[in-house]
Amino acid sequence: MNISRPNRNCALSKCVVVLVWLAALVSRMYAAGPVVMLIGAPGSGRTTQAEILRKERGMPVISADDLIARNLGSFQKPKAPVSPPYDPHLDPALNQLVEQALGAADLSKGVVLDGYPASKAQGDFLAGLKQRLNLSRTLVIHLDVPDQVSQKRLKKQSRPDLEQQLKDYHRELDFAREYFPQADIRDVDATRKPADVAKQIRKILEEPRQ
Repeated sequence: MNISRPNRNCALSKCVVVLVWLAALVSRMYAAGPVVMLIGAPGSGRTTQAEILRKERGMPVISADDLIARNLGSFQKPKAPVSPPYDPHLDPALNQLVEQALGAADLSKGVVLDGYPASKAQGDFLAGLKQRLNLSRTLVIHLDVPDQVSQKRLKKQSRPDLEQQLKDYHRELDFAREYFPQADIRDVDATRKPADVAKQIRKILEEPRQ
């Protein structure tokens, strides 16, 4: 009686499955594009540049503002006033939404994070996600626009919370510089026309990666 052949075939099948899984994992590790964090003041053109990256390079865009707007039920705003004022951008619920978005996205060409992470807790969570999803090194693109230019650009818009948004922008930038010292942080002159700003970003992304 020969019972070794079925066992051998079973073992071979398991080996093939493992090899296929490993090949897929390695392929994802080396195919993953950069994790681009876009940081900029209101009116700096973050949304415009994120859309250009999506169209030109096929990079999915994960926007904190969009996630919040589409999932308002996930955020529990305090009934009583708190100090500092409640900000959904800092709510832990945003972590799970970002994780879901990353898990559903094709990361082979990279991903653009707009408005996330904005706190140490979110930074810690993203660091864990980068390990689990084998994401590449973070590249921070800072769309540099002076506050007065931002205010001038948005003068015609009714934004009563503009000053708070500017404070949030500076907080986010300071956080990125302190929390991601190992990240590649690039300042881009965003006072120029959108096409020129996109050209600067394109040049950065096309540089050889270390």
